[in-house]
Amino acid sequence: MNQIEQTLTSMEVAEMVGKDHNKLLRDIRVYVAQLSESKIGLVEFFNESTYKDAKGEERPCFSITKKGCEFVSHKLTGVKGTEFTAKYINRFHEMEEVIATPLSEIQILQHSLEILNKQDGRISKLENNMTIDHGQAQDLRKAGAKRVIQLCGSKASNAYKDLSKKIFSELWNDFKDYFHINAYSNTLVQKFEEAVKYVEQWTPSNNTVLEIRNSNSQINLDY
Repeated sequence: MNQIEQTLTSMEVAEMVGKDHNKLLRDIRVYVAQLSESKIGLVEFFNESTYKDAKGEERPCFSITKKGCEFVSHKLTGVKGTEFTAKYINRFHEMEEVIATPLSEIQILQHSLEILNKQDGRISKLENNMTIDHGQAQDLRKAGAKRVIQLCGSKASNAYKDLSKKIFSELWNDFKDYFHINAYSNTLVQKFEEAVKYVEQWTPSNNTVLEIRNSNSQINLDY
C-alpha cells in the first residue's frame, strides 16, 4: 500500500474557505486551546507545522486531518460551510483513491511532484494575498508616529499638540489610497518594506506644512 499522508495544509484550507491564512491560524489556535481544556487528542484534528515562504523564512501552519476539516466546517454556516465540506471531501477521496491504486515508483514520484507543484502554487497565491501580522502592523504604526513627530518638530511642539490628529489622519488616508486598502493593517506582506519606506518618506500637503510652521511659530503665552 502506498502511504500518502491524508492531511491538508492550513494554507490549502484557508484557500478553500476563502479566509486569510493568518485569521485561520488564529481560529485553529482557539480550537486547539479548547480541545486541550477538554483533554481531547489534538493530533486527530490539528498538527502544528511550518513552511518556508518565498523569502525562505519559516512561517507557522497546521496539518489538518479529515476530522480537523470536519471541525472547521462545523464552524462555518450557509453556502460557505457546504462549499468547504464538498471541497475537502473531494480532496480526501482523491487521496484515498491514490492510496488504493497500486503505483509504480515512477508514478509515485510523479504524483508527489504534482502535489508539491500544486501546493507551491497555492502557497504562492496565498503569500501574494497575505496581510501583515500584528507585529508588522505595530512596526508600521510606530513608523507613522515617528514620522509625524519629525514633521511637527517634536512631541512637545505646538504643531504636535494642535495638529497631530489631523496629520495622522492625512498620513493614513494617503497611505490607504496609495496601497489601495481600507486599513493599514491590511497591508500585504510582500508590500511591507515598501510600506515602511512610504511612511518614513511621507510628506503632508502644502497647506498642512504651512499650518505646522504657523503653529510652531506662535509664542506660547501660557506661563
